Amino acid sequence: MPLTLVAPREGRSRNWSIRGTVRGSYISETTGVASRELAEAIRIKREGQLLEESVFGARASRRFAEAVIEYTEATKPRGTQRDMLIGRVRRDGSVAPCLVGDFGGRLCSAIDQAAVDAVVRKRFAGKAPGTIQRDLLTPLTAVLRFAAKRKWCDVPIFERPRYDDRRRRWANYDEADRLLAAGAPHLRPLIAFLMLSGARMSEALGLEWADVDLGARWLVFRDTKRGKRGGAGGEDRGVAIHPQLALVLANLPPGPNGDRIGNVFLTNRGRPYADKDNGGGQIKTAWRGAVRRAGLADLRPHDLRHTCATWLTMAGVHEQVRDEIMGHASSAMGRRYSHVPRPSLIEAIDRLPPRAVEIMPPALPAPRPVLRRRGVR
Repeated sequence: MPLTLVAPREGRSRNWSIRGTVRGSYISETTGVASRELAEAIRIKREGQLLEESVFGARASRRFAEAVIEYTEATKPRGTQRDMLIGRVRRDGSVAPCLVGDFGGRLCSAIDQAAVDAVVRKRFAGKAPGTIQRDLLTPLTAVLRFAAKRKWCDVPIFERPRYDDRRRRWANYDEADRLLAAGAPHLRPLIAFLMLSGARMSEALGLEWADVDLGARWLVFRDTKRGKRGGAGGEDRGVAIHPQLALVLANLPPGPNGDRIGNVFLTNRGRPYADKDNGGGQIKTAWRGAVRRAGLADLRPHDLRHTCATWLTMAGVHEQVRDEIMGHASSAMGRRYSHVPRPSLIEAIDRLPPRAVEIMPPALPAPRPVLRRRGVR
């Protein structure tokens, strides 16, 4: 019996379902849509897919676009990786180039080195090897490994260009103080936090008050980059709070309701920063202004992370301790007890000299008095 549409059941679901038998396999699943026209289109596509798969097998029927859909539903990638897979919607409504556009109609089993080379020539001509690695090979490999586990293709093996594009720019103490002095008032606490904690931008902007213990001078970054495989969740990481940062955080303005709930760092409008990537795009305009006013050249927000690592090394912090602070390495105790303050990390972060610039956020303006007309209560 071919697949047929099953109408929504009142009080149960608004969506249509499909039900039937295709070459001996019974199917009963929701279409996920309430429109009968869309449901019919899904039924036709699904029936064709099942017929093709039953005759030729999953390897000969699963296309890359389908693998991307299931991969994103399973792993929920964010930021740059998501944009590289399905495309970023531009302000004009168009979608930026992405891997679905490059490989969407291809079978997963047909994506080989020749197909990758063709995309490199077409879309990545003249790009740096690091860009090709991050924007093409890494997300493509993640999806195809996901597909290989489901027997849709072989485990992918692609040639990877050898390169070393690691930035070595860091700010010395004088440059750091100039940057802080030139920063907008709402940006100074975030700049200080990045350079005195070694946090990634995404970690700082995702930090919530529930994970900050000012009394113990300890905070926890949730689901960090370390430990992630193909978009899966990462490790939690405990980080010591520098004494100067503890004072800054304690004096940050409370939220709209006068409480400390939700994100620690907010825009100048009191809202959480947009979820973008680690490169600092969320503070692009304010950062450019601060760097220009400070007279600094070629300094990016992520360079403050390298700045912190350099300062820790200059302060004589042991390499293993420094790497734990930066999230480059972790111990079994650190992974399991990230919420427990560790004296060795607190002592190490205390070696960083405080910045000689006023970092405290601006005080909230006093409420304006309500003027009443005479005779009106």
